[in-house]
Amino acid sequence: MDQFAINIIVLGKSGVGKSSFCNYLFDQAGLFETGSGKPVTSWEKNFQSHTFEHQGHLLNVFDSVGLEADNYERWLKQFDSFMQQRRARPMEPETWIHGAFYVINASSARLEPVDVNLIKRLGQDARIPLQVILTNADVAGDKVEALQREIHHLCPGVSVTPLCSVSVRRRGGQSTQAFGRDEVLSLYLEQSHAFLSKRLAAMSCLNFKGVLREMRNTVVAKIEQADLSIFRIADLDLDTEIELPDFDEVFSDLKGFDDYLSSFGFVGDWETSDELENAVTRVFDDFQGEMESRFKEIEDGFESDSLLRKVGALYEAAKIILTLKSTMIEWLDEGFGRVHAALDQLFIKYAEDDNFFASHLKGCVLIRPKLFGIF
Repeated sequence: MDQFAINIIVLGKSGVGKSSFCNYLFDQAGLFETGSGKPVTSWEKNFQSHTFEHQGHLLNVFDSVGLEADNYERWLKQFDSFMQQRRARPMEPETWIHGAFYVINASSARLEPVDVNLIKRLGQDARIPLQVILTNADVAGDKVEALQREIHHLCPGVSVTPLCSVSVRRRGGQSTQAFGRDEVLSLYLEQSHAFLSKRLAAMSCLNFKGVLREMRNTVVAKIEQADLSIFRIADLDLDTEIELPDFDEVFSDLKGFDDYLSSFGFVGDWETSDELENAVTRVFDDFQGEMESRFKEIEDGFESDSLLRKVGALYEAAKIILTLKSTMIEWLDEGFGRVHAALDQLFIKYAEDDNFFASHLKGCVLIRPKLFGIF
Protein backbone atom coordinates (compact mmCIF):
# COMPACT_ATOMS: atom_id res chain seq x y z
CA MET A 1 0.00 0.00 0.00
CA ASP A 2 1.36 3.44 -0.93
CA GLN A 3 2.10 5.78 1.95
CA PHE A 4 0.66 9.26 1.69
CA ALA A 5 2.33 12.37 3.06
CA ILE A 6 0.64 14.76 5.48
CA ASN A 7 0.77 18.15 3.76
CA ILE A 8 1.60 21.13 5.99
CA ILE A 9 1.99 24.81 5.11
CA VAL A 10 4.13 27.23 7.14
CA LEU A 11 3.08 30.88 7.02
CA GLY A 12 4.01 34.16 8.69
CA LYS A 13 5.51 37.58 8.16
CA SER A 14 9.16 38.08 7.21
CA GLY A 15 11.64 37.80 10.05
CA VAL A 16 9.43 35.88 12.50
CA GLY A 17 11.62 32.76 12.36
CA LYS A 18 9.71 30.44 9.98
CA SER A 19 12.85 28.82 8.56
CA SER A 20 14.50 28.38 11.96
CA PHE A 21 11.26 26.90 13.23
CA CYS A 22 11.15 24.40 10.33
CA ASN A 23 14.82 23.42 10.73
CA TYR A 24 14.25 22.80 14.45
CA LEU A 25 10.86 21.12 14.15
CA PHE A 26 11.92 18.61 11.51
CA ASP A 27 15.51 18.25 12.72
CA GLN A 28 16.87 19.45 9.37
CA ALA A 29 19.62 21.91 10.28
CA GLY A 30 20.34 24.27 7.39
CA LEU A 31 17.78 22.89 4.94
CA PHE A 32 15.50 25.90 5.32
CA GLU A 33 17.61 28.98 4.67
CA THR A 34 17.55 31.48 7.51
CA GLY A 35 18.16 35.20 7.58
CA SER A 36 18.09 38.16 9.94
CA GLY A 37 14.69 39.68 9.53
CA LYS A 38 14.87 39.56 5.73
CA PRO A 39 12.89 37.42 3.27
CA VAL A 40 14.89 34.27 2.49
CA THR A 41 12.32 32.23 0.53
CA SER A 42 12.10 33.52 -3.04
CA TRP A 43 8.88 33.84 -5.03
CA GLU A 44 10.17 31.10 -7.34
CA LYS A 45 10.28 28.75 -4.32
CA ASN A 46 7.00 29.94 -2.84
CA PHE A 47 4.96 26.97 -1.56
CA GLN A 48 7.58 24.43 -2.60
CA SER A 49 7.80 21.46 -0.27
CA HIS A 50 10.35 19.39 1.63
CA THR A 51 9.51 15.84 2.73
CA PHE A 52 10.47 14.32 6.08
CA GLU A 53 9.62 11.24 8.10
CA HIS A 54 8.48 11.47 11.70
CA GLN A 55 7.25 8.59 13.88
CA GLY A 56 6.10 6.58 10.87
CA HIS A 57 4.45 9.54 9.14
CA LEU A 58 5.60 11.26 5.95
CA LEU A 59 5.38 15.04 6.23
CA ASN A 60 5.36 17.41 3.25
CA VAL A 61 6.24 20.89 4.49
CA PHE A 62 5.38 23.80 2.18
CA ASP A 63 7.46 26.88 2.94
CA SER A 64 6.19 30.32 1.93
CA VAL A 65 7.49 33.79 1.16
CA GLY A 66 7.35 36.00 4.23
CA LEU A 67 4.52 38.49 4.34
CA GLU A 68 5.44 42.16 4.11
CA ALA A 69 3.46 45.36 3.77
CA ASP A 70 4.40 45.79 0.11
CA ASN A 71 3.79 42.20 -1.03
CA TYR A 72 0.51 41.35 0.67
CA GLU A 73 -1.70 41.44 -2.44
CA ARG A 74 0.74 39.37 -4.50
CA TRP A 75 1.25 36.93 -1.64
CA LEU A 76 -2.47 36.54 -1.01
CA LYS A 77 -3.14 35.89 -4.71
CA GLN A 78 -0.53 33.10 -4.78
CA PHE A 79 -1.79 31.70 -1.49
CA ASP A 80 -5.40 31.54 -2.74
CA SER A 81 -4.23 29.92 -5.99
CA PHE A 82 -2.20 27.34 -4.07
CA MET A 83 -5.10 26.48 -1.75
CA GLN A 84 -7.52 26.26 -4.67
CA GLN A 85 -5.25 23.78 -6.45
CA ARG A 86 -5.22 21.70 -3.29
CA ARG A 87 -9.03 21.67 -3.22
CA ALA A 88 -9.36 20.75 -6.89
CA ARG A 89 -9.41 16.96 -6.30
CA PRO A 90 -11.52 16.46 -3.17
CA MET A 91 -11.72 12.69 -3.64
CA GLU A 92 -7.92 12.32 -3.55
CA PRO A 93 -6.93 12.96 0.09
CA GLU A 94 -3.21 12.84 -0.64
CA THR A 95 -3.61 16.17 -2.51
CA TRP A 96 -5.28 18.03 0.37
CA ILE A 97 -3.64 20.48 2.74
CA HIS A 98 -3.91 18.73 6.08
CA GLY A 99 -2.71 21.46 8.41
CA ALA A 100 -0.87 24.74 8.90
CA PHE A 101 1.57 26.48 11.21
CA TYR A 102 1.26 30.25 11.49
CA VAL A 103 4.45 31.70 12.97
CA ILE A 104 4.56 34.88 15.05
CA ASN A 105 7.59 36.39 16.78
CA ALA A 106 6.57 36.52 20.44
CA SER A 107 9.15 39.17 21.27
CA SER A 108 7.39 41.63 18.96
CA ALA A 109 4.28 41.39 21.13
CA ARG A 110 2.14 42.51 18.21
CA LEU A 111 -0.79 40.78 16.61
CA GLU A 112 -1.62 42.69 13.45
CA PRO A 113 -4.84 42.56 11.39
CA VAL A 114 -3.07 40.58 8.66
CA ASP A 115 -2.21 37.91 11.23
CA VAL A 116 -5.79 37.68 12.50
CA ASN A 117 -7.16 37.58 8.95
CA LEU A 118 -4.97 34.68 7.86
CA ILE A 119 -5.43 32.73 11.08
CA LYS A 120 -9.19 32.94 10.63
CA ARG A 121 -8.98 32.01 6.95
CA LEU A 122 -7.03 28.87 7.80
CA GLY A 123 -8.88 27.77 10.90
CA GLN A 124 -12.43 28.86 10.14
CA ASP A 125 -12.68 28.99 6.35
CA ALA A 126 -10.31 26.22 5.23
CA ARG A 127 -11.24 24.06 8.25
CA ILE A 128 -7.76 22.59 8.57
CA PRO A 129 -5.81 21.96 11.78
CA LEU A 130 -3.89 25.09 12.73
CA GLN A 131 -1.28 25.90 15.33
CA VAL A 132 -0.05 29.41 15.98
CA ILE A 133 3.64 29.16 16.87
CA LEU A 134 5.17 31.85 19.09
CA THR A 135 8.90 31.88 18.34
CA ASN A 136 11.55 33.48 20.57
CA ALA A 137 9.41 32.50 23.54
CA ASP A 138 12.57 32.20 25.66
CA VAL A 139 13.18 35.95 25.66
CA ALA A 140 9.63 37.26 25.28
CA GLY A 141 8.73 36.96 28.97
CA ASP A 142 5.23 38.18 29.84
CA LYS A 143 4.59 39.02 26.20
CA VAL A 144 3.97 35.32 25.49
CA GLU A 145 0.99 35.08 27.83
CA ALA A 146 -0.37 38.40 26.61
CA LEU A 147 -0.19 37.22 22.99
CA GLN A 148 -1.82 33.90 23.86
CA ARG A 149 -4.72 35.70 25.54
CA GLU A 150 -5.15 38.05 22.58
CA ILE A 151 -5.10 35.22 20.02
CA HIS A 152 -7.59 33.14 22.00
CA HIS A 153 -9.84 36.20 22.28
CA LEU A 154 -9.74 37.14 18.59
CA CYS A 155 -9.50 33.59 17.18
CA PRO A 156 -11.35 31.26 19.58
CA GLY A 157 -10.39 27.60 19.43
CA VAL A 158 -6.98 28.10 17.82
CA SER A 159 -4.07 26.24 19.42
CA VAL A 160 -1.12 28.44 20.45
CA THR A 161 2.29 26.92 21.25
CA PRO A 162 5.30 28.88 22.58
CA LEU A 163 8.62 27.70 21.16
CA CYS A 164 12.33 28.44 21.09
CA SER A 165 14.01 27.02 18.01
CA VAL A 166 17.68 27.65 18.82
CA SER A 167 19.99 27.09 21.76
CA VAL A 168 21.81 30.31 22.71
CA ARG A 169 24.73 30.85 25.10
CA ARG A 170 24.46 34.26 26.69
CA ARG A 171 26.89 36.49 28.56
CA GLY A 172 27.64 35.32 32.04
CA GLY A 173 27.66 31.68 31.03
CA GLN A 174 23.89 31.32 30.93
CA SER A 175 22.34 29.44 28.03
CA THR A 176 18.88 28.91 26.60
CA GLN A 177 17.91 25.49 25.32
CA ALA A 178 15.55 25.00 22.41
CA PHE A 179 12.11 23.83 23.49
CA GLY A 180 8.60 23.18 22.17
CA ARG A 181 9.37 20.69 19.37
CA ASP A 182 7.76 17.62 20.95
CA GLU A 183 4.71 19.60 22.08
CA VAL A 184 4.16 21.02 18.58
CA LEU A 185 4.52 17.70 16.75
CA SER A 186 2.50 15.72 19.30
CA LEU A 187 -0.38 18.19 19.15
CA TYR A 188 -0.20 18.43 15.37
CA LEU A 189 -0.38 14.66 14.85
CA GLU A 190 -3.32 14.50 17.25
CA GLN A 191 -5.07 17.29 15.33
CA SER A 192 -4.24 15.68 12.00
CA HIS A 193 -5.65 12.31 13.08
CA ALA A 194 -8.92 13.91 14.18
CA PHE A 195 -9.12 16.04 11.01
CA LEU A 196 -8.39 13.17 8.63
CA SER A 197 -10.77 10.83 10.44
CA LYS A 198 -13.71 13.19 9.97
CA ARG A 199 -12.96 14.31 6.44
CA LEU A 200 -12.10 10.79 5.25
CA ALA A 201 -15.32 9.52 6.80
CA ALA A 202 -17.31 12.15 4.87
CA MET A 203 -15.43 11.20 1.69
CA SER A 204 -16.12 7.51 2.34
CA CYS A 205 -19.85 8.26 2.41
CA LEU A 206 -19.56 9.83 -1.05
CA ASN A 207 -17.43 6.97 -2.34
CA PHE A 208 -19.91 4.43 -1.02
CA LYS A 209 -22.80 6.30 -2.65
CA GLY A 210 -20.96 6.30 -5.96
CA VAL A 211 -20.32 2.56 -5.86
CA LEU A 212 -23.93 1.86 -4.89
CA ARG A 213 -25.13 4.10 -7.71
CA GLU A 214 -23.04 2.18 -10.25
CA MET A 215 -24.25 -1.13 -8.84
CA ARG A 216 -27.89 -0.04 -9.05
CA ASN A 217 -27.50 1.09 -12.67
CA THR A 218 -25.84 -2.24 -13.59
CA VAL A 219 -28.60 -4.30 -11.98
CA VAL A 220 -31.37 -2.18 -13.54
CA ALA A 221 -29.77 -2.61 -16.98
CA LYS A 222 -29.77 -6.39 -16.44
CA ILE A 223 -33.44 -6.33 -15.46
CA GLU A 224 -34.46 -4.19 -18.43
CA GLN A 225 -32.61 -6.47 -20.86
CA ALA A 226 -34.05 -9.70 -19.41
CA ASP A 227 -37.05 -11.52 -20.94
CA LEU A 228 -39.50 -11.53 -18.05
CA SER A 229 -42.72 -11.96 -20.00
CA ILE A 230 -45.80 -13.37 -18.29
CA PHE A 231 -45.84 -16.28 -20.73
CA ARG A 232 -42.51 -17.53 -19.36
CA ILE A 233 -43.28 -16.90 -15.71
CA ALA A 234 -43.80 -20.58 -14.84
CA ASP A 235 -40.37 -21.53 -16.21
CA LEU A 236 -38.58 -18.35 -15.16
CA ASP A 237 -35.22 -18.75 -13.45
CA LEU A 238 -34.23 -15.27 -12.28
CA ASP A 239 -30.69 -16.33 -11.37
CA THR A 240 -30.13 -17.40 -14.97
CA GLU A 241 -32.17 -14.66 -16.61
CA ILE A 242 -30.62 -11.82 -14.60
CA GLU A 243 -26.93 -12.49 -14.11
CA LEU A 244 -26.00 -10.09 -11.35
CA PRO A 245 -22.51 -8.55 -11.08
CA ASP A 246 -19.95 -9.95 -8.67
CA PHE A 247 -20.49 -7.66 -5.67
CA ASP A 248 -17.04 -8.40 -4.27
CA GLU A 249 -15.55 -7.18 -7.54
CA VAL A 250 -17.83 -4.12 -7.56
CA PHE A 251 -16.58 -3.08 -4.12
CA SER A 252 -12.94 -4.05 -4.66
CA ASP A 253 -11.99 -0.54 -5.86
CA LEU A 254 -13.65 1.13 -2.88
CA LYS A 255 -10.77 1.99 -0.60
CA GLY A 256 -11.86 1.64 3.00
CA PHE A 257 -11.79 4.30 5.67
CA ASP A 258 -9.26 2.29 7.70
CA ASP A 259 -7.05 1.84 4.61
CA TYR A 260 -6.85 5.58 4.06
CA LEU A 261 -5.94 6.28 7.68
CA SER A 262 -3.25 3.60 7.48
CA SER A 263 -1.91 5.21 4.30
CA PHE A 264 -1.24 8.38 6.32
CA GLY A 265 0.49 6.42 9.08
CA PHE A 266 -2.44 6.33 11.53
CA VAL A 267 -4.01 3.24 13.02
CA GLY A 268 -7.52 2.91 11.60
CA ASP A 269 -9.13 2.11 14.94
CA TRP A 270 -11.80 4.79 15.10
CA GLU A 271 -15.47 3.86 15.49
CA THR A 272 -16.23 5.49 12.14
CA SER A 273 -15.40 2.39 10.11
CA ASP A 274 -17.82 0.21 12.06
CA GLU A 275 -20.41 2.98 12.05
CA LEU A 276 -20.39 3.17 8.24
CA GLU A 277 -20.62 -0.60 7.80
CA ASN A 278 -23.25 -1.03 10.50
CA ALA A 279 -25.45 1.76 9.12
CA VAL A 280 -25.53 0.25 5.62
CA THR A 281 -25.95 -3.32 6.89
CA ARG A 282 -28.79 -2.28 9.20
CA VAL A 283 -30.73 -0.56 6.41
CA PHE A 284 -30.33 -3.53 4.05
CA ASP A 285 -31.36 -5.98 6.80
CA ASP A 286 -34.42 -3.90 7.69
CA PHE A 287 -35.44 -3.66 4.05
CA GLN A 288 -34.94 -7.37 3.51
CA GLY A 289 -37.17 -8.03 6.53
CA GLU A 290 -39.88 -5.79 5.11
CA MET A 291 -39.75 -7.52 1.72
CA GLU A 292 -40.03 -10.93 3.36
CA SER A 293 -43.03 -9.66 5.34
CA ARG A 294 -44.72 -8.48 2.13
CA PHE A 295 -44.41 -11.89 0.52
CA LYS A 296 -45.39 -13.61 3.76
CA GLU A 297 -48.54 -11.48 3.86
CA ILE A 298 -49.46 -12.59 0.32
CA GLU A 299 -48.77 -16.22 1.22
CA ASP A 300 -50.88 -15.96 4.37
CA GLY A 301 -53.67 -14.43 2.30
CA PHE A 302 -53.81 -17.43 -0.01
CA GLU A 303 -53.92 -19.76 2.99
CA SER A 304 -56.59 -17.70 4.78
CA ASP A 305 -60.19 -18.84 5.21
CA SER A 306 -61.33 -15.34 4.28
CA LEU A 307 -62.39 -14.97 0.66
CA LEU A 308 -61.63 -11.26 0.81
CA ARG A 309 -58.02 -11.95 1.87
CA LYS A 310 -57.60 -14.61 -0.82
CA VAL A 311 -58.79 -12.19 -3.51
CA GLY A 312 -56.53 -9.46 -2.16
CA ALA A 313 -53.53 -11.80 -2.18
CA LEU A 314 -54.31 -12.89 -5.74
CA TYR A 315 -54.53 -9.25 -6.82
CA GLU A 316 -51.18 -8.39 -5.25
CA ALA A 317 -49.49 -11.43 -6.79
CA ALA A 318 -50.97 -10.69 -10.23
CA LYS A 319 -49.84 -7.06 -10.03
CA ILE A 320 -46.28 -8.14 -9.24
CA ILE A 321 -46.23 -10.69 -12.07
CA LEU A 322 -47.75 -8.38 -14.68
CA THR A 323 -45.38 -5.55 -13.82
CA LEU A 324 -42.39 -7.67 -12.84
CA LYS A 325 -39.68 -5.46 -14.34
CA SER A 326 -40.98 -2.17 -13.03
CA THR A 327 -41.79 -3.72 -9.66
CA MET A 328 -38.29 -5.14 -9.28
CA ILE A 329 -36.74 -1.79 -10.21
CA GLU A 330 -39.07 0.04 -7.83
CA TRP A 331 -38.11 -2.26 -4.96
CA LEU A 332 -34.45 -1.93 -5.89
CA ASP A 333 -34.65 1.86 -5.85
CA GLU A 334 -36.50 1.82 -2.56
CA GLY A 335 -33.77 -0.28 -0.95
CA PHE A 336 -30.88 1.71 -2.40
CA GLY A 337 -32.70 4.95 -1.62
CA ARG A 338 -32.84 4.06 2.05
CA VAL A 339 -29.13 3.28 2.11
CA HIS A 340 -28.34 6.58 0.39
CA ALA A 341 -30.48 8.42 2.94
CA ALA A 342 -28.57 6.76 5.79
CA LEU A 343 -25.27 7.76 4.17
CA ASP A 344 -26.58 11.33 3.78
CA GLN A 345 -27.13 11.54 7.52
CA LEU A 346 -23.67 10.22 8.26
CA PHE A 347 -22.14 12.65 5.76
CA ILE A 348 -23.83 15.56 7.56
CA LYS A 349 -22.48 14.26 10.86
CA TYR A 350 -18.91 13.91 9.61
CA ALA A 351 -18.70 17.00 7.38
CA GLU A 352 -20.54 19.30 9.82
CA ASP A 353 -20.11 22.80 8.35
CA ASP A 354 -17.03 21.89 6.29
CA ASN A 355 -17.93 22.67 2.64
CA PHE A 356 -14.80 21.02 1.23
CA PHE A 357 -16.81 18.60 -0.94
CA ALA A 358 -19.29 21.21 -2.22
CA SER A 359 -17.90 21.23 -5.78
CA HIS A 360 -18.02 17.44 -5.94
CA LEU A 361 -21.59 17.29 -4.65
CA LYS A 362 -22.79 19.63 -7.39
CA GLY A 363 -21.78 17.07 -10.00
CA CYS A 364 -23.61 14.11 -8.43
CA VAL A 365 -26.20 12.38 -10.64
CA LEU A 366 -29.03 11.11 -8.48
CA ILE A 367 -31.39 8.21 -9.07
CA ARG A 368 -34.40 9.64 -7.29
CA PRO A 369 -33.64 13.14 -5.97
CA LYS A 370 -36.57 13.25 -3.54
CA LEU A 371 -34.95 10.47 -1.52
CA PHE A 372 -31.71 12.36 -0.90
CA GLY A 373 -31.60 15.06 1.71
CA ILE A 374 -28.45 17.01 0.85
CA PHE A 375 -27.23 16.12 -2.60
